[in-house]
Amino acid sequence: MLPLNTPSPSSTWAPYPFLIATIVGPMAVDFGAARGPFGLHGEKGGWNLTHLPTGALIGVAPNIEAAMDAADGIEGIWDWSTFGRPDAATWDVIVETLRSYGVTRPTDRPAWKPVLATAA
Repeated sequence: MLPLNTPSPSSTWAPYPFLIATIVGPMAVDFGAARGPFGLHGEKGGWNLTHLPTGALIGVAPNIEAAMDAADGIEGIWDWSTFGRPDAATWDVIVETLRSYGVTRPTDRPAWKPVLATAA
């Protein structure tokens, strides 16, 4: 599986166009920001935190600050530059960390899941 996006080379949040995975295929985000393997873009209802290599939604934060803080919070838990799978215990820590920042995981869109990210 080829990555949908390359991680941002920036160590700070900066403008960065990227693709997101949708039920109708990849769609461009022209007014997003990214740092490393994470992308952010605002939509009605919150700020989407995206896993750049897969373009999949990690979760939706209530505001941009919560989205950036959540990315900071989960960054060191797992190697986000890969398509691999965190073990169950690591996945639980990721989910709880996201929840602690108010990040929700909608069920009506393609979301990043460890089972979607098997290495090629």
